[in-house]
Amino acid sequence: MKQNKAYIIGITGGVGTGKSKAMDYLEENYECLVIKADDIGNLVKLKGNECYQPIINLLGKDILDPSCEIDKKIMASKIFNDKELLEKVNAIIHPAVRKRIDDCIEKNIYKYKYILIEAALLVQANYLPVLNELWEIKCSKEVRIERLCESRGYSKEKAESIINSQVDDNYYEIACTEYINTTDRNDFFGYKPIINDMMVEFLYIQLDAAMEVINESIGER
Repeated sequence: MKQNKAYIIGITGGVGTGKSKAMDYLEENYECLVIKADDIGNLVKLKGNECYQPIINLLGKDILDPSCEIDKKIMASKIFNDKELLEKVNAIIHPAVRKRIDDCIEKNIYKYKYILIEAALLVQANYLPVLNELWEIKCSKEVRIERLCESRGYSKEKAESIINSQVDDNYYEIACTEYINTTDRNDFFGYKPIINDMMVEFLYIQLDAAMEVINESIGER
C-alpha cells in the first residue's frame, strides 16, 4: 500500500501572539513533526555551522561572546535599526534555514501524519508552495504588548516598536488569496486565522476544531 504524505501546515504570526504555545499544544496532542524556523536559525549560527563565519565577516568579531559563539543580543542591537544590514543578515540566514527545513521535510514526509512549520516569515520566504494550508495566530496589539512586557521584560515603547515593524494585519490572508488565484494546485486550502486574545483554553478549542476539519478531509492514515 502506498503511504500517504504528511499534511503540511504553516503556522505564523507576529511577536507576542502565542505561536509557541499553539505549537506546543499541537505537538503534545497530535501525531506531528514540529519544525521551528527560529530554532534552526539559532543552530545555523553556531560555531562551525554554515552561517557562523559569514555573519562574523559581515558584522565583526565584536558580536562574539567569551566562548566565541555569536551573542544574539549584541547581533540584534547591531541590525535592529539598520534595514540594509538586516537584509544582508537575512540573506545569509534564510537560505540556510530553508535548506534545512526542506531537507527535514524530505526525510520525514512519509513518517508523520502532519508536519508543522512555525516561522514568522513563511510567506516572505516563499513557503506557500510546500504547505497545504497556512494558519496565523492573531491577537490584539494591546495583548501582544502586555505579553512582551511580562515575558521578555520589554518596555511598552520597545514592544510597540517591534510590533509596528512587522507586517499588517491582513498581509497573510491577502497573500494566500493571491497564491490560490495564481496556482494550479488542488491541495492548498488557504488561510485560517486562530485567535489567541482570551484564555488559553479558547486557543486550544480552535486548534482542535481546525485539526478535526483536516482529519475529516484526509481520513485515517
